[in-house]
Amino acid sequence: MSSIHLAIAAVPVAVYLLLIGGLRLRKRPLLTTGWRDMLALGIASSGLMAIGPMQLFFPTQAAARWQGWVWIALLLLYVLGLVLVLISCKPRLIAYGLDEVVFRKLLHDAALSVDPQSNWNGDVLSLPSCGLQLVNEPSGTSRVHQVVLVGLLDNLQGWLAMERAFVKAGASTSCAPSAAGGALVLSGLLLLAIALLPMLSDPNEALAQLRRFLQR
Repeated sequence: MSSIHLAIAAVPVAVYLLLIGGLRLRKRPLLTTGWRDMLALGIASSGLMAIGPMQLFFPTQAAARWQGWVWIALLLLYVLGLVLVLISCKPRLIAYGLDEVVFRKLLHDAALSVDPQSNWNGDVLSLPSCGLQLVNEPSGTSRVHQVVLVGLLDNLQGWLAMERAFVKAGASTSCAPSAAGGALVLSGLLLLAIALLPMLSDPNEALAQLRRFLQR
């Protein structure tokens, strides 16, 4: 693998690790939606897609005519595929850095601001006035929790209101910085150094590799 291939694949992943690690080191929880979480992962994976499937199925004949412009079409195709995945995913709410008790209380408070009749029934949070039901889904760790919408999303406005209330509630909640945040930041810095140092040591060769990569 050439240095430019390594950089294209590793830099988006490294930036993602630095971003998530930095957020996990704050004294506030990271509250997000499933769509945003999946979008961030999709962006982080874009470099891997560029040197993997895009190279494997590269339209050589189209590139001979349109040259580097064919990459725009490939990136647009990837974006459309990512949007399709986002649309097909179940709506969910995710909290990083909270224990289960605080997460359930915060989620319930957010639900009450949207629907005063909201209540927990075991692992299911019901918002009867909005017609929404959220079920607690195991994440495999005690500091990451998520709930997934049960059934079809018939009330988009109600769900968006719940998303806003959930994220807003996290702004006034504090938590202990996560040890995983430091590990993510260190991993991101190490990966960034591995990807960029070979290019910085010989920028002319890196530029030539980039041109060959784009022009095929």
